Amino acid sequence: MKNFETIRPEGETLESVEQKIRENRRKFIAGVSLTAAASIPALAFGSMPTGLMQKRVEKVIDRTKNQGFPDTRVVAHTGERFRFYEDLVQNRMVLINFMSIEREPELPITENMAKLVNAFGDRIGRDVHAFSISYDEKDTPERLAAFAAKYNAPAGWKFLSTTPEDVVALGYRLYRTQGRFRNTMKSDLIHYGNAQVGLWGTMSAHITDVEFAVERASSVFPNATARVGKKLRRAGPRRLDADGPSIHHRDRNGKA
Repeated sequence: MKNFETIRPEGETLESVEQKIRENRRKFIAGVSLTAAASIPALAFGSMPTGLMQKRVEKVIDRTKNQGFPDTRVVAHTGERFRFYEDLVQNRMVLINFMSIEREPELPITENMAKLVNAFGDRIGRDVHAFSISYDEKDTPERLAAFAAKYNAPAGWKFLSTTPEDVVALGYRLYRTQGRFRNTMKSDLIHYGNAQVGLWGTMSAHITDVEFAVERASSVFPNATARVGKKLRRAGPRRLDADGPSIHHRDRNGKA
């Protein structure tokens, strides 16, 4: 086995080589984290060609109404059937995430969503409504009902299932309403919004500061203010009337 001195490149100091090792290790860990994140279309559509996927998704997106949201039919874990936008989202403050029961052990999205829901307390179902959308066709309303029971989900937190193409259409709308079609959308995010005025944002589903997560989600509420020293940027769905590069969907330098 070679020792360190025999593999150290000529002319490099011990400190510089150790620094490179640390940098490569950080890059490796970051890469592992990124590849571990769930991709909605990959799980929902398998090997469907991107062009065909885009055509199927665009059939259910009408940018002229519903703030660009597809008013797709969804089934809740309670067995109730809804139109996603008109019945569940319209004129409400909402929290939305994508999840899969099978992948929860490695991607505990629901576990973190529960932290946020619990922190809102009795405001869930009154001031703000929460929706967890499964991208796994195996997650039937019956399975979702049992899963929701594990988290003592209140009435204002619904677990929803729908068709694979509608899952992607909803994800596509939540990421952007203009620009090139994306065939990968990470599901390890929580989307929050005030659908009454069309103001949206996103946060990592890996919540470490529950108080700040509540404050971020509440920032879209009427008359909301942000914590001093914490600058919030607008993110999530691009405004339908936004100017600037079509691929941008975040607030950059004060412009959406």
